[in-house]
Amino acid sequence: MADQEDIVVGKEEDFLKADISCLNPKNLRATLISTAGSYCEVWRSSRRITDEADNPAYFEFVIKFPRGVHSSAEIKILSNHHRMLKAALDDVIPPAVFFITQVNGQSNVCVVSEAVNIWFDMANPQNREEALELLKNNPKPRNQLRRFVDQAKAWRVSDNPRLIDLFGVNNLVMDTNREIKYLDSFFVFFFEDMLDLLQEKDEDLEYCIGCTLDRLKYLEQLLVEVD
Repeated sequence: MADQEDIVVGKEEDFLKADISCLNPKNLRATLISTAGSYCEVWRSSRRITDEADNPAYFEFVIKFPRGVHSSAEIKILSNHHRMLKAALDDVIPPAVFFITQVNGQSNVCVVSEAVNIWFDMANPQNREEALELLKNNPKPRNQLRRFVDQAKAWRVSDNPRLIDLFGVNNLVMDTNREIKYLDSFFVFFFEDMLDLLQEKDEDLEYCIGCTLDRLKYLEQLLVEVD
């Protein structure tokens, strides 16, 4: 889940501001691209690669690490949830690897994921007109969005109901290749029954769930309009 904090874009290139053991951060140039959300920071970097013909190219990737410290049991849950997303939504979920590693001297988790060039936030109703035009004219993102919405609805009525997080900034996006991508990696589900189990009312959780449900309905309506 992410909140509506500022997004950092366009900072000059710098070294990764975290000691992540598996990444050799002293030799890794990276740009801070997002501080949005209460769970993690997101940095972008690249590696020079060559093909069989020795032609150079660059692989762009993002590095995500949490602000808090998570136990091995919590990391296993986060990883399992991401595998569930990938299995159900396939190309909507960018490839990602979860590492149990040392982050700033403590055992924690780091995620390295394929970078996505974001065009706009697909779940934000303010982008409705642009979204409608692109969905009408491009069958691939239309089919991807339909798969996403159908799966989100199926998870809500499953034996273990859960609600995929649409509250955060740029969780579900249209990228510059005109494809739908879901970018969240940490705590990707809400569990609505928690609202009934908590002894005290959690207004923040209630608001996040309500916002997510509103956005899911909005995405359903988009699909109705383009059919």
